[in-house]
Amino acid sequence: MSTPDAYRSHELSKRLGSVKVAELVQRAKTGESVRSLARELGVANSALTRMLREQGVQISKRKVSDEEAAAMARDYEAGRTMSELEKEYGLSHGAVLRSLHRSGVETRARAPRRRH
Repeated sequence: MSTPDAYRSHELSKRLGSVKVAELVQRAKTGESVRSLARELGVANSALTRMLREQGVQISKRKVSDEEAAAMARDYEAGRTMSELEKEYGLSHGAVLRSLHRSGVETRARAPRRRH
């Protein structure tokens, strides 16, 4: 009996078709992020990650270089927001936050959400 996860990733590859799956595998193997591919396709990161792993793609988190970490720390301390850094460096919120913490940066309090 197959698991629900296997079913969903199989359905994703079936829905995309073999040509698109082959293209995604190639793009992922050349270093394009799963996050950007998933956003482009309008699918969940987790579903695409499962499908790519089933196709033999090794998925690893992008490492933040020392230079990038230093630049992010400078930018953040100069007033840039977490959201701006995420977009500029193509990283998740968690990756930016971890990088700033490792660099010894104290993060600002989050702005309160506005109610509409």
